[in-house]
Amino acid sequence: MKIKKAFAYFISFFSLAVMFSVCYFLSYRNALKKFNENAVERNKDLILSLEQNGFLQIDKEGTSTNIAQNVSNGQTGNSTANMNNSDAVNNANNLDSEDNSVPVDTVDEAIILPSTQYILQTYDLTTGNMAEEELKVPSYLVGLTRIQVIEYLHNYMNDLTFDEFKNGLTSFELLTFSEKKVTLRKTYNKDLVENQFFLKSQNGKIVVYYGDQKTVYEYTEVTVEHLTQYEQLKLEEGIFVKDEEELYSILENYSS
Repeated sequence: MKIKKAFAYFISFFSLAVMFSVCYFLSYRNALKKFNENAVERNKDLILSLEQNGFLQIDKEGTSTNIAQNVSNGQTGNSTANMNNSDAVNNANNLDSEDNSVPVDTVDEAIILPSTQYILQTYDLTTGNMAEEELKVPSYLVGLTRIQVIEYLHNYMNDLTFDEFKNGLTSFELLTFSEKKVTLRKTYNKDLVENQFFLKSQNGKIVVYYGDQKTVYEYTEVTVEHLTQYEQLKLEEGIFVKDEEELYSILENYSS
């Protein structure tokens, strides 16, 4: 009698445990779905706000049919460098075939979610080293389609930060795209950073910029009024300078 009673208690407890587990799973899945939907909506609002304020340019219609998979900033020698190192890149690009990622040139309407696995690869052309890390999905990528991600990479390369310019970023490309996994790769080649400085006249004086032509290195007191008209015109357009030795040689010549 006691055994039957204990068995009945066990069956009741087991049934309750199963029901609780099923309810918890369904509740969790529903909550996760709502979280992803809300996150996508919030990021769409953020992207729209950035576009309206001119901080981000996204092709919302996605009508472009000739968007390059590899986005480059157009520096001289990029194509040659990438071709010479293509074998090393291809060897490092053996992706997991079971992750349901799709080729970049495949058209679909998938978007990046907060739960998407985000992989960032960093490839150094000068050393041949490839690094890969899994990071949290940046908020500015959540909600973007494949076309919009490629457009973002294009804009990123057209407006490099000083650090990226100094480190020789030559391309930022999309390798795989799906709602489960997105893989991006940055390729660097410091050998292509030929000019470290850029001289330009401003308000009658010479201003020294870094090679990115945006970040100020030094506001000099060297005036241009005593220079020839040809030299003044050159400084109005801007002069690239290879290194510090050439920079101070030019400044000394202009100030004498």
